[in-house]
Amino acid sequence: MTAPTVTHAGAKAIAAPAPARRRRHTLKRRRSVAGLIAVSPALALILMFFVAPMVLMFWMSLNNWPLLGAVQKFIGGANYAEAVTDGTFWNSVLFTLKYTLIITPIELFLGYALALIVRRRFRGVAFFRAAYFAPVVVGFASGAYIFLLLIQPESGLFDQILQELGITSAPLPWLTDSNFALFTVVLMITWKTLGTSIILLMVGMQSVPEEIREASLMDGASWFKREWFITLPLMRSSVALVLMLNLTGSFLAFDQFFVMTHGGPNQSTVTIVMWIYTNAFVRYRLGYSAALSILLLVLLVIFTVAQIRALRDRSEES
Repeated sequence: MTAPTVTHAGAKAIAAPAPARRRRHTLKRRRSVAGLIAVSPALALILMFFVAPMVLMFWMSLNNWPLLGAVQKFIGGANYAEAVTDGTFWNSVLFTLKYTLIITPIELFLGYALALIVRRRFRGVAFFRAAYFAPVVVGFASGAYIFLLLIQPESGLFDQILQELGITSAPLPWLTDSNFALFTVVLMITWKTLGTSIILLMVGMQSVPEEIREASLMDGASWFKREWFITLPLMRSSVALVLMLNLTGSFLAFDQFFVMTHGGPNQSTVTIVMWIYTNAFVRYRLGYSAALSILLLVLLVIFTVAQIRALRDRSEES
């Protein structure tokens, strides 16, 4: 019996897959390198402006790091231990939570109600959409100064309107009473940021297929049932985004309180970021302010993760 012979053509057919695999591997490697080159500027920016500052801030929190004067000194977790017993810090945390619990539902429910209006097509809807979103382009500090002019005791427009309508007989203590001061800031922030919530919620509403709404209408579902059982579940990601933005923005509130209340009256409107700023640039304690910043970051991560898990779309989980 003679061994089978392999012709020249058969040998080329057997050897062909190996070069093909090498070519595919080379092409895949080139694409990976090209992808890394494409994203390298973004990675460099993230490393430079996020990762490196975070590492530096954590190192600062472990040191007695003055803004001016003496050289920094390693003290371990002493700054964190001080934060645990810092009454002003915990008061600022409680006030920030109070502010968040007030402003977030207002932004969500009022934004949803106004989004229901402007999602429909009618004459002049473009004007209302622009009017709702226009205050968003105004800076927080600029908006705060605008409201300061509107609530001036003698010349403010708000007091004049209320007195002309007979609602009040004297100027209101807009910023001299702690409750009124919080109400004033909430009013300003609602005017300033509500447009973002309206736009995001309106986009979520418009993403719901119209066929589903029409089918539910033919089945006799009421308006409330259509919104509660159909529209809201299908736009859960938009609601989660609005809640996340409002929660983060509320915990990072600084400009509006710094301009309008300066933390008063009697330090009743001091937010977490205001207390961090005070320790860094008034008391010149960068190390302690860095420790407070790390604690604030931990709080934000906890609340954000809990919120994402609570509002995660079940269809995405499956």
